Amino acid sequence: MPFAVHISSSVLQPAWAVVGFLLATPLLALALWRVNEREIPRVGVLTAAFFVASSVHIPLGMASVHLLLNGLVGVILRLRSPLAVAVGLTLQTLLIGHGGPDVLGVNFVVLTLPALLAGVVSRKLFRVMPAFAAGAVVGGGTAILTVLFHAAVVYAGSVDRSGFVAGVSLVAHLPVIVIEALGVGFACRVLAKAKPEWLGVEPAPPAP
Repeated sequence: MPFAVHISSSVLQPAWAVVGFLLATPLLALALWRVNEREIPRVGVLTAAFFVASSVHIPLGMASVHLLLNGLVGVILRLRSPLAVAVGLTLQTLLIGHGGPDVLGVNFVVLTLPALLAGVVSRKLFRVMPAFAAGAVVGGGTAILTVLFHAAVVYAGSVDRSGFVAGVSLVAHLPVIVIEALGVGFACRVLAKAKPEWLGVEPAPPAP
């Protein structure tokens, strides 16, 4: 489905698939560096959430869109984000045919780079903004960046350099950006109370 963020095998030129895997390899190597067993449950929870959220495609006119949730993955997992994205995308490719094995690297990079940036930015925002506001900014910003990356790759790397496909994808994902902002904002507000360490913030002091 060229209009969804999962780029299909038939859309890109073969060289782009190779570039995708070349870029994905160091990102995964960095994420695997010194992983300890205490991080595994958190990675597993975010992998499951990412898999489910981005597996459900919603028809929207000429396009088909889905939630991304890579912003929330980045906020919580930070440098481990590539692990959740890689496992989630691989399962989607093998089990339900989203994307394709040859473009798995490209799809991985498109979703992972914004997630990593979200992990860096969110740590600073949570110190100066309420959890909901910080989460909304990061969630919406990550979605915008992901959709822009996707559109740029489709335009530059597609077989027919289809600006039409890239443009439709951008417009179709505008509602997704709003939903991502609200969803990540609410999730961060809940986590700030229940699991503040997941956000890297200090727990709120108990009420007197």
